[in-house]
Amino acid sequence: MFMTLLAGCFTAAAQGSAEYDSDYYESYTDKVTGRVYFSQKYTNLILRAKNRADDLRYRPNTTLNFGVGATYGWFTLNLAYGFNFLNRGDGGKGKTRYLDLQSHIYTRKMSIDLFGQFYKGFYLYPEGTAMPNKGWYTRPDIRVRHMGVAAYYIIDWDKLSMRAAMLQTEWQKKSAGSLLVGGEVYYGYTKADSALVPAVMEAMYDQRGVTKFRYFDIGPGIGYAYTYVHKERFFAMGGITGSFPINFQKDIRYGTPERKVTISPDIMYRIGLGYNDSRKNFSVTWVNNTFQTKGESGRYRINTGNVRVNAAWRFDPGPKLKRKIKVFRSNS
Repeated sequence: MFMTLLAGCFTAAAQGSAEYDSDYYESYTDKVTGRVYFSQKYTNLILRAKNRADDLRYRPNTTLNFGVGATYGWFTLNLAYGFNFLNRGDGGKGKTRYLDLQSHIYTRKMSIDLFGQFYKGFYLYPEGTAMPNKGWYTRPDIRVRHMGVAAYYIIDWDKLSMRAAMLQTEWQKKSAGSLLVGGEVYYGYTKADSALVPAVMEAMYDQRGVTKFRYFDIGPGIGYAYTYVHKERFFAMGGITGSFPINFQKDIRYGTPERKVTISPDIMYRIGLGYNDSRKNFSVTWVNNTFQTKGESGRYRINTGNVRVNAAWRFDPGPKLKRKIKVFRSNS
């Protein structure tokens, strides 16, 4: 079972006055935004093949979580738990132990994504892969560690609110878009007690014999985000960023280290759909980060993401509560 505690944070970009165009959106950071939600996080490991249909896809057996939370000013607190009645019938996929510290922060001018993935225990998808009979091929020994930051400046922040779609603390009333500029940096490793490629399939993959790979990845990025608004209340938001980093990788194949330096583009996209007005927000959000790395042994991909269904309401804090939480107020 899994419990997550997420505390929002603020950055230098969130300080100081930030005047926005109220014809395009309204901000409610002076109100408390309470929410209930369902959430499922994931970190998938993919060993790339020459034919994409043949990729080896390792998935974790993560839980569907139910959560409650609130946002005031720059501070967000969410609590979620994977209750048993939401997660039945997945025993054949093995057990996954994980700590997933994803945090997606939206200031007035910035989109900042923090990743801290610590997973152990995966299964091969689809069912029957690497198995003589129908069933799930499980690998309790595979460990994935993936950490990083993606930070982007929202050029037209005075017209486009990413908070409205993704954080529920603002209301986008007119359609708008913006160019995003920034960069990303990642570090991580994957290792197992035996080769990542199952013995019965090793002749098909360049990654045969690899028991560990480690990487460091850093580079600039650019992207675009747009929110379409229908009758002020219904919205569809989409954003995509691509980075072009230099990648340093070290593989361990049959006990021998191999090193390679490459340029490995990464892609992140986010989607938000729903209903929004001055008091409430009902939405579905999805953030997915596709990280790619390449060594002498072949290509690898790590997909990290979070899918959420949200219901949020905004209300004015009472005088006593307002005094207690005033430290979290910001004017941007």
